[in-house]
Amino acid sequence: MNALKTVGWGLYLASSWTWCIGMFLPIILLERYGWQGFFMFAIPNVIGCAAFGYVLKTRERSKALVEKYGFLMGLFSIATIAFHALFIVMMLNIHDLDSYARYVFYGILFCLFVSVFFSKRVWMLLGSACWITSLILGLSLLPSELHVEASRPWQDVIWLLPITTFGFLLCPYLDPTFHRALQESPSKHCFGVFGISFALMIGLTCAYSETVLIALPVALAIHLLIQATFSIIAHQHEGSRAWKSSKAFPLVLLVSVSIAMLIGAQNQDDVQSHLNDYLRFFVFYGLIFPGLVVIFMWTGKAMNWLRLVLFGFVALFSIPLLESAYIGETPWLAVFPVVVLLTWAFAERSNNSLQLT
Repeated sequence: MNALKTVGWGLYLASSWTWCIGMFLPIILLERYGWQGFFMFAIPNVIGCAAFGYVLKTRERSKALVEKYGFLMGLFSIATIAFHALFIVMMLNIHDLDSYARYVFYGILFCLFVSVFFSKRVWMLLGSACWITSLILGLSLLPSELHVEASRPWQDVIWLLPITTFGFLLCPYLDPTFHRALQESPSKHCFGVFGISFALMIGLTCAYSETVLIALPVALAIHLLIQATFSIIAHQHEGSRAWKSSKAFPLVLLVSVSIAMLIGAQNQDDVQSHLNDYLRFFVFYGLIFPGLVVIFMWTGKAMNWLRLVLFGFVALFSIPLLESAYIGETPWLAVFPVVVLLTWAFAERSNNSLQLT
């Protein structure tokens, strides 16, 4: 029974993490940088996420981090849900499916309402069912002839690898669904199961990488929708629990989702503009959230206003660099924010604080 629960929570994680990054970013990186771009995404992503359980190891350490940094974890979930709102609106616009938008959002709202009554066991089973269904749907898209011709020099990957690795190694520590799995699974090896099952999910993106911006087959549409819906309801549930403020969380979530939907509704006839908006959202996952982890969680320093303002200035001055690196053609600029944040963190790390290692 414990073995089944371990596998179940591993598949739950694979479903909660297979969202609009795992289902779509590999496609952009394949088109831009070829297979080098795909593996720049896949390797640190799988390793970083699977390592979470083996770094923290115990549910007690996870609970201590949630207690201390629950507010940041709530923000992570809000950003993730907002990112899905942008992604869904973007995909509907790209494929001229605006008339279906209300049905999609009514369906997601219904799932959010029903999820309030889910028990811990239901979350595990639903996540497993979501992963199995996506695997079957993904396999139905095979065989596919994948012709990869990079539109940008593959050497750009060398400059983007530090910030990509920085983000994927550290973001999991602010993901409340990761903490839920570690606290509920009978074994930390659910993260090993997660690493394998998630690798299969992002591998399946190759099966539809050449069609997703041109056409949306029914199997692919269902895959994208059920994975996005599961991630949304899982993050709403766990993010609100971590935040602990029942009144503030839904208000901030509503404002964030509304802004994201307005951004996604723009540039309806320009696919590249949609993709640029999508890439801009990675300032959260490549800079802000991993930066918060390394500056506060890893060092154990207090989240006082002075340090938060200083972090805000670093993030603000880093945004133009990342804009030029990802949207422009100067990828080497993405190295500087990582260097600054890591230098700051190593200079301040204390030995008597709650740390990740």
